[in-house]
Amino acid sequence: MIKEDDAPTQRETLSSDDIVSRILGFTLFCMGFSRAPADQVARGRGWLDDEGQPTADGKALIDALMSRDSAYGVYKMVY
Repeated sequence: MIKEDDAPTQRETLSSDDIVSRILGFTLFCMGFSRAPADQVARGRGWLDDEGQPTADGKALIDALMSRDSAYGVYKMVY
C-alpha cells in the first residue's frame, strides 16, 4: 500500500507544457467575453513569464486547482 507521503504530487507528473496549457485554460475560463489573448492575460496575472513559461505563482495556481480542498476557493477568488 502506498502511503500518501510516498505518492508523487500531481504537479510532479505534469510537464511544463501541461502546466502552461492548464494555466491558459483557466485563464480563458476566467476571461469570459474578453477579447484579450489568454497568454497576455496570464502574463499580466503573473502566472506566465515573458517567455511563456509558468512562474512559481502559475505552478501554485495549478497545484491549488488540482487540490479538492482549495479548487473552489481559487475559482471564487480569481473569478
